[in-house]
Amino acid sequence: MSVVIVSGATGFVGSALVRVLQENGDEVHAIVRASSDRGLAGGGEVRWHTGDMSDSASLDRAAEAARERADELGVACLAVHGAAVISYRTGDRELQQRVNVEGTRAFLAACRKVGVTRVVHVSSVVAVGVAESATSVVDEQAVYNAELGACDYTDTKREAELIALSDHGDMNVVVVNPGAIYGPARVLSNTSRFLETLRLHPAVGRVAPPGSLSCVGVSDVADGILLALQKGVAGRRYLLTESNLRLSELYERVASFHGQRRQTRVVPPFLWRMFVAASRGLDRVKSAEFATPQALNLLGTHFRFSSDRARSELGWRPTPFAEVLQETLVWLKSR
Repeated sequence: MSVVIVSGATGFVGSALVRVLQENGDEVHAIVRASSDRGLAGGGEVRWHTGDMSDSASLDRAAEAARERADELGVACLAVHGAAVISYRTGDRELQQRVNVEGTRAFLAACRKVGVTRVVHVSSVVAVGVAESATSVVDEQAVYNAELGACDYTDTKREAELIALSDHGDMNVVVVNPGAIYGPARVLSNTSRFLETLRLHPAVGRVAPPGSLSCVGVSDVADGILLALQKGVAGRRYLLTESNLRLSELYERVASFHGQRRQTRVVPPFLWRMFVAASRGLDRVKSAEFATPQALNLLGTHFRFSSDRARSELGWRPTPFAEVLQETLVWLKSR
């Protein structure tokens, strides 16, 4: 048993992680904003601490309270940092810099002050880079690709990861990088919303961007975080992905589930780049909320990764993505 401080506990991954930690016998101390819906996290008792990634004093208080509880129980005090702003909208750079980057710095500092021994930082595959083509994959040693500089989310997640992997003295930090996450949950994720768009508007799925996604189930990500907390090597990153799919393959699988058997056409890369450029012009007139230039730009790249390190070093055994997608689509249809 350990006392585990968790940021982002009411999010898509965080709520799944809380349940996994509770099943492991750990006591969860969740840092949440005053406005957060605490009913979204876990199924057992959670010790709540009101805090904000932009308020370092609130993080210090939460970490101190968790440390005191760990001392009382005579157990280790650990932490998982999952809080982040996921946005591809133009104009959210300052918010993401404040939460994703400076919030990570403040969270790690608060943990180090009270003697937390280990932190798992939940990053993303977007902080790693992209593959050169639809037939190649990259691993933890990849060099961050300069062409991703047009996306604020990827840049701030990368900067936050570099902070996490810097020297923190006696406190060791492990990084996990999940891919595109799917699965039923109390929180409707961005991936689930897109699957619903494909169901409600089948015409959207007839033509696909030229990119790829590296996919994984939300429960498997939570399991991977726990394994990293237990077995991860300090200073290392672990890619948590199960399958690499062209977006057209994903579209066709969703269409097949809904009884729409067809072949999805792929937009040639040069046409997709022209489309992204046009979207930037429109975005200057009226800021997009969903199909933003930054999001569209990423859909033209190949996020394809190898999870061999997580499987070999952590013993991570993710559910086949075909099963995860089926479960997600059944759940969405039943809502």
